[in-house]
Amino acid sequence: MKSTLLISLLSILYLGQVYAQNQKVQSAFIFIKSGELDRALPAIEEAVVNEKTISSAKAWYYRGEIYLAIYGTDNPEFQKLVSADPLLVAMESYRKSKTLDIKDEFGADINKKMKSIIEKLYNRGVDHYNNKEYKYALADFELVLIDNPKDTSVLFNAALTSEKAKEPAKAIQYLDALLKQNYQSPQIYVSLASNNKALGDTVAALNYLIEGQKKYPNEVALIIDELNIFLMQGRATEVIGKLEKAVALDPNNPSLHFALGSALDQIGDKQKAEVCYQRAIDIKPEYFDGWYNLGAMYFNNAAESMNEANRIPFNKKKEYEVAVALAKEAFVKARPFLEKAHELDPKDNNTMVSLQQLYAQLKLNDKSMEMKKKREALAGK
Repeated sequence: MKSTLLISLLSILYLGQVYAQNQKVQSAFIFIKSGELDRALPAIEEAVVNEKTISSAKAWYYRGEIYLAIYGTDNPEFQKLVSADPLLVAMESYRKSKTLDIKDEFGADINKKMKSIIEKLYNRGVDHYNNKEYKYALADFELVLIDNPKDTSVLFNAALTSEKAKEPAKAIQYLDALLKQNYQSPQIYVSLASNNKALGDTVAALNYLIEGQKKYPNEVALIIDELNIFLMQGRATEVIGKLEKAVALDPNNPSLHFALGSALDQIGDKQKAEVCYQRAIDIKPEYFDGWYNLGAMYFNNAAESMNEANRIPFNKKKEYEVAVALAKEAFVKARPFLEKAHELDPKDNNTMVSLQQLYAQLKLNDKSMEMKKKREALAGK
């Protein structure tokens, strides 16, 4: 009799504990309905860790409801209730509930709530992006991708945000995923090349640009990026024909005229290079690179002429004077272009070095000293 009585008492005690925990779950539900989130939260948090209700689909469902309500509240006191991201906790809670919901009691509602959370995450990601909070924007887009791994709009945003967040490897991952979804845009190949270059993989960058040009043969951006890599590698001769094609496709693009001028400059065709640089700054008067390169080309010609003059024997004075006059004439020609470049970018050291030397050659010692002081002041910062 004593043993039977003991078992009965233990059973009553156990049932009492289960009832107490179920009451916590029910209390949480009542507090949600009455808007008392500060009372609902501790009740549900106790329920989801207690061994009696930790496997209750209802408990986890209500937990999702509470955290979703906290996320959407304007009440600062309720917002202070949690330190974790309430939207993520709500998502985790709903997922947990769904795995425990054998009878599918909450499935349809959870699906709606999950869809709502994903929309909120996406919109929050867009807000973070617009506020230049790229790290947080990327985190939100990646959470959306867990449930929507093939959504091209989210993949595109994740790729773009990865670039802004200085995460080239992630950008490549999402861009490749876009290609697998047959996303049609030449910009994907441009971005893939750019991010591979950021990782130092020029070979992969070129392969993507070549692949992109097969699909979009008249896309100027793909041609320009490929040519820039060639120019960087000193392969100017290879790119001139392609640049001429690009200029024909987009004749009002100053960057193309500049790039063609740079390629021609590299192979020594100064006359044609001059025409291209001039065309670039005619199209875009504030184009620093065009002004600088044209001025630098004249300056280098002047410096070479001066070196030739210095190689003339002392006994050929007239010949020397003619050579020096030609050199100074070239320095004079370079001056307005380098001064305009300096006006456009007053902190560019290469321009200031050239101007300092140019002024010295033209015996403009005050200007040369002034440029020297400018350089030293900038270097001291």
